[in-house]
Amino acid sequence: MCRQLQIASLILLFLGSASAQAFDNQRQAFIAGLGIGYHGTDLDFSHAGSATETDNVAGIATSVRLGFGLSNQFTLYYLSEGNWFNHDGGTWSLGLNGIGAAYYFSPRARSAYLHYGYGYSYSSLSRESSTNSSKFGNGYILGAGYEFMPHVNLEASYLRTNLANAIDSPYPVRSANWRLMLNYLFY
Repeated sequence: MCRQLQIASLILLFLGSASAQAFDNQRQAFIAGLGIGYHGTDLDFSHAGSATETDNVAGIATSVRLGFGLSNQFTLYYLSEGNWFNHDGGTWSLGLNGIGAAYYFSPRARSAYLHYGYGYSYSSLSRESSTNSSKFGNGYILGAGYEFMPHVNLEASYLRTNLANAIDSPYPVRSANWRLMLNYLFY
């Protein structure tokens, strides 16, 4: 109950703050974004000394971005890109947390854009699994999108992960992910 009260208090504080009300349809300011979509992922379970073992999965993709627009055409942000899927009877998450940047070809909506992100990648099983640890490595994301109305964009991206410490574990060593996302940016 105490945790729920803390979360509710933080939400009310955010909604009531003057800076939260300062969204003025200019990307040159604080930005926050949420996205949901679909992913198709190729998993590579090849471990040292073993034969190549691959699998293809699909599921829900999510995106969170928090950052700042240096201009109406260039933004920098923290990104968290996640993929969720079922594999071998468990719910897996696979994704990337790091720093990203986007370049919009126009300072206003109805603009194509490119984005890139780099950071640490992760793979983990659900809490119900008997294997309760996560594996980490590095990864990147490359994407292109189109902001077809203010705040709303459609994006296609390629996410690549390399989980160096996943060797001799049930986790994938590498993954290649194609994602189609619908994002909403608050700015």
